[in-house]
Amino acid sequence: MTASGTSLERWGDALVRHAAAKIPRAISATSLVKERAGFGQTVRPAQGSVLASAASTQLDYFFHWLRDSALVIDATRVFIRRGLDADAWVSRYHDFVRFSLGLNAIDGRALVAAGGFRERAQADHLKYIRPDEELSAVHGARVPGDVRFNADGTIDYFDWHRPQNDGPALRALTCLRFADDGIGSAAADALIRGDLAYTARNAGAPCYDIWEEDWAQHYNTVIAQYAALRHGARWAEERGEAAFAAELAARRDELADLLDRYWDESGGLLRSRLPGGEKADEKALDFSLILGVVHAGLESGPHSVADPRVRTTFLWQQAMFRDTYAINAGRSSGIMFGRYKGDTYISGGAWYISTFAAAEYHYRLAVAVPSESEEHIASGDAILARVRNFIPASGDLSEQFDQTTGEPTSAEDLTWSYAGFVTAWAAREAALSQAGARS
Repeated sequence: MTASGTSLERWGDALVRHAAAKIPRAISATSLVKERAGFGQTVRPAQGSVLASAASTQLDYFFHWLRDSALVIDATRVFIRRGLDADAWVSRYHDFVRFSLGLNAIDGRALVAAGGFRERAQADHLKYIRPDEELSAVHGARVPGDVRFNADGTIDYFDWHRPQNDGPALRALTCLRFADDGIGSAAADALIRGDLAYTARNAGAPCYDIWEEDWAQHYNTVIAQYAALRHGARWAEERGEAAFAAELAARRDELADLLDRYWDESGGLLRSRLPGGEKADEKALDFSLILGVVHAGLESGPHSVADPRVRTTFLWQQAMFRDTYAINAGRSSGIMFGRYKGDTYISGGAWYISTFAAAEYHYRLAVAVPSESEEHIASGDAILARVRNFIPASGDLSEQFDQTTGEPTSAEDLTWSYAGFVTAWAAREAALSQAGARS
């Protein structure tokens, strides 16, 4: 993609263009076919679906996750603003909205009544299929919490950790941001209302986390819900929907109080989950917390990047990854970030989305605290300059890179990884622009 000796600016701009070419391969990938022989299942993606990975051979990421898709589509606003095939990206957004609305019509009772899916599966795969009673419960208000769906718009009948309540909140935020940019439709308004209603009903409720592992009240989920309800209350009020706006605002205020409960005064950090459970201490410094802050995008005040509690927690996490990853040994800057201490998933190493989000955190902090902009732009650049060493010359981004060797691992061509870089680079441009305007 670029020679190793090119400047950070040229490299980053090239990687944005590479991401702009890679991400569309996962959106409306109607020419692809996924054969799951063990389940006797054939999936052909529908228009508007977003694959977590369109190319992974190691892991089956051929699904439309609500979380991933929302974050990926949100990142495409950068392409629109930069004029990179803007009309096509706007069209893809509208396709995404229509596909997402279609998912809300899913009724697991129909699948159970029709039957046949168990008979098509091989005997040793039956244990991975959800019970009929669980599938039958997936309809109406339950659908948005079902986490992921087949890319053809049908229910995912494989066993998985459900519900997860961050997806509808993140999707609402994405659509609200498109609306702020003047890009909307009646369909988008309907999707926003549905996702905000789901978020209000489930605000603060325990669920599975962003990593799809643990049941608790997760900071990452709660801050996404808080941001969606805060933005959504303004949106509803502007449209004259006073009762809906009041309902959203009430739930927003409840979540503001809940978020403050994550602060551990004795430990001097924001904990990633409440009440914590058996892995409360082990995962207290889960990087999902910083991801949540970045994705929520609060510009100032409590639980923004400028919140002293968030800043302290970030420093604790930086120290943890510095001390536990061999690729970070002896370094005071340019630290690579993963998920949490003791992670064993695949390589258990650094993640591109975490590392890009750490850089984005610094760039956003440079904007939020102008007096420290030089320091934080430098810190963000140090992270990107270092992670560049662990990205192939092709620019192709996997899910992880090994904590010892730096070799890419896990799912190939993770769509979210590309989106994570795009938003980090856009945050860098905003930080540099503000710094330039002051000079």
